[in-house]
Amino acid sequence: MRVLASTDIALRILVLLARAPTDRPMSVDTLARELGGLSSNHLHKIVQDLNGLGVTRTLRGMGGGVLLAVPLEQVRLGTLVRALEREQALVECFRAEGCTCTLVVGCRLQGMLAAAQDRFYESLNAHTLADCVPIGAAREPG
Repeated sequence: MRVLASTDIALRILVLLARAPTDRPMSVDTLARELGGLSSNHLHKIVQDLNGLGVTRTLRGMGGGVLLAVPLEQVRLGTLVRALEREQALVECFRAEGCTCTLVVGCRLQGMLAAAQDRFYESLNAHTLADCVPIGAAREPG
């Protein structure tokens, strides 16, 4: 399995927020810097996706930024990754709009790949965001 770069960045944003030492919001510019100089514009879109999922919230104005919206233990990694990857088909025949594969009729590989994908998400769901941070380094949502 391979996740989208935006999913990888979303997970890293959440880990940064979870490890932050205070309940002060982190600006997108700070997140971009902490993540090695990523584009702030790109991070804004990812933060919007996380807000839409209810995992983060943002505060506007001076001293504003991004905060965790739920306790770390409530963020199941499999559910989160599945939601972030919602429009990404593992293979062409999984696309909602159909595919051009000539082997779809009678294909047994499709079922095997679907089962493997389900096991991937189930495996991740054995863990929460709390499992991604060192013990004692996590903070509660603000």
